[in-house]
Amino acid sequence: MSSDNPVPDLDQEETCKSTGSTDDVVSKPDQQIFVLDTSAFFLSVPLVGHLYTVPRVEREIKDLRGKARFAMLVDEGMDVRAPGKQYCKETAQAAVKTGDATVLSDTDADLLALAKEIGGTLVTDDFAIQNTAHILKIPVQSIIQRSTTLRIRQIRCTGCGKYYDELPDKTGDCPICGSALKRKHK
Repeated sequence: MSSDNPVPDLDQEETCKSTGSTDDVVSKPDQQIFVLDTSAFFLSVPLVGHLYTVPRVEREIKDLRGKARFAMLVDEGMDVRAPGKQYCKETAQAAVKTGDATVLSDTDADLLALAKEIGGTLVTDDFAIQNTAHILKIPVQSIIQRSTTLRIRQIRCTGCGKYYDELPDKTGDCPICGSALKRKHK
């Protein structure tokens, strides 16, 4: 890997808890900025533009081909960085509005926050990420899957039928009757 663009030490927790800055975002005027989800490293699709991703993505890549592609893109100038706190907060609020807060992983939230922060197009096939990106007005480019349209979801108890705007507790069970909670279209 090149010494002028090192991959961050992944033993340090670089997530939405870190502070990021767009001060060092550099893009040529005719180059588009892309933020890559983990799935972008599994497929051999051409990626042209200024590329970014978050540290958690590298940890999600388990196969040798994906790791090699990640390393190659870092060598070619892909930036690996954590998003700023204010963008993480904005992302969390948007995910609650769409009803996707319960299904977005920390990696997903970091990707959305980074794309919002640097004004990039998010490259992903994940429907929950795409859905939240609609609320945040982040452009999305699918890799293989079709793109989604905005869908607002609520949490509904499978027992008593009560609706919640967000998960009432960490167990995933209804505080009223104890039944499982599921996401439903609003």
